[in-house]
Amino acid sequence: MRALRMGTSWGGLLSGPLAWAISTQLNYALVPWQCNRQVQVVLPLALVLAVLSLAGGALSWRAKQQGGAAFKPERTRSTEQFVADLGMIAALLFALVIVMQGSAALILDECLR
Repeated sequence: MRALRMGTSWGGLLSGPLAWAISTQLNYALVPWQCNRQVQVVLPLALVLAVLSLAGGALSWRAKQQGGAAFKPERTRSTEQFVADLGMIAALLFALVIVMQGSAALILDECLR
């Protein structure tokens, strides 16, 4: 619970790439299923995973506001803040990539067989 209360500087560095990897793999796996059933699943899934990425960025932002929120006392405050900044930027970047990949589902009305 401490991580939710104080944040973690590395939250965005973990959640962003993880959400993107899950999104990419599920996009490849779900497209044939989506084409056969004509049900839109890729775009809602992309939005959920983008929110997951941004949630990690929010943890990084909270850690920066709390002064780093280091779990290891040997880390300096500037190191924790740098990691928090990097986590926020990475989470935003990966959320945008997930949304852009998911938006391809809006362009293709019909699945090509």
